[in-house]
Amino acid sequence: MKEVFVVEAARTPVARAGRQSWFTNIRAEELSAFVFKELRKRAGLEDKKKQAEILDDVVWATCANAFMEQGLNIGRLAWILSDGAYDVAGCTVDRFCASGLQSIQYAISSMMTGFAGDVVIAGGVQHMTHIPMGAGASIHPDLGNYMNLGAINMGYTAEIVARRFNVTREQQDQFAMESHLKCAAAQEKDKAGPVTVTIECEVPVKSTRSNSNPHNRGVDYVATEHLAKEAKEKGEEMSKVVVARDQGVRPESSMESLGGMATVFMQDEEATVTAGNSSQINDAAAGVVLATAEGAKALGLKPKMKMVGFAVVGLEPDIMGVGPALAIPKVLKRAGMTKDQIGLWEINEAFASQSVYCRDTLGLPKDRVNVWGSGISIGHPLACTGARIACDITQMFADPDFSDVEYVVESMCIGHGHGAAAIWQKVK
Repeated sequence: MKEVFVVEAARTPVARAGRQSWFTNIRAEELSAFVFKELRKRAGLEDKKKQAEILDDVVWATCANAFMEQGLNIGRLAWILSDGAYDVAGCTVDRFCASGLQSIQYAISSMMTGFAGDVVIAGGVQHMTHIPMGAGASIHPDLGNYMNLGAINMGYTAEIVARRFNVTREQQDQFAMESHLKCAAAQEKDKAGPVTVTIECEVPVKSTRSNSNPHNRGVDYVATEHLAKEAKEKGEEMSKVVVARDQGVRPESSMESLGGMATVFMQDEEATVTAGNSSQINDAAAGVVLATAEGAKALGLKPKMKMVGFAVVGLEPDIMGVGPALAIPKVLKRAGMTKDQIGLWEINEAFASQSVYCRDTLGLPKDRVNVWGSGISIGHPLACTGARIACDITQMFADPDFSDVEYVVESMCIGHGHGAAAIWQKVK
């Protein structure tokens, strides 16, 4: 079996979905193309002939809504849009909220067994502004005979977790506030969404929303005006902004502001889940360059980290959020490891209710969980999230503050009753 390493990583900033999204006027394929171009540049693969000789495949993810701009095998079409060599193949995978991580794992396992080549790009994208969660879905009429159809809505499951496991509104709001504060502090220190992993891009927006960017460092990628033209035709004035940081963090978050927010998914006296203690909906893309030892040598790159364990679990759809509490013990056992070997824990914050439950049930140290924030503050662009976390873990391994860390666990709950977890090891 061959060893496989992450040798490069890049992601777009994570934008808040909706009318306020910085990425309203660009498409999912273009976000993916930005990442492909940056990864090729970092890996020295800008020449198409070299791509054809060295790069074997693109394993890309988009989930739940693989139609419209995310359809027709976006992994292949976005690669072509990025002016990549035709010789490089491409595919698209889906495991809902773990799709970005799953695409990386698929690529790694294929490379380890020799069923793929020595260099592969993997990651994912989600544009929730253009394709809202659930858009285009058609639920089978008989599915309700086998599961509670309410569990199709992940916000509903967050309420069920809170009620079944007695996670209070105060606990959820406290967790959410801390997520925003950690993310804001990391951004201030240039860690969350750091220059070494995040791509800066110039995008068209309504002129009323243009801003000055204190983190400007020069722009490599400029979005086309394909969608912006439609706004101009409607008489809307357009300008351009440089997107350099994740958009959703709210450093002003407090227990008072969060406590004043209305519940969203249920409205009875027991309801506790609000927009403030839930993950955002987002637009973003992220990816990594994977290489065997032979591939890394051909690229002239030093390995950053490697995956040493992976596991998925299935569970009752009503409480899908507890997935990490089951997947993490499974992956540790599969890897022959114990909790005390793990230096940091990156567990996606789909909802504060499930995050609190998983953290406390596993007995994880609070100061070592989601140290730069996660889904509540950074965002959760579904199929991008697993790859976004992997990108940021490469930076954690390089951060002097975590010089003692050799292993990081990445985990997330997955809609409709799943959990996934992976163990990343720093390559010294």
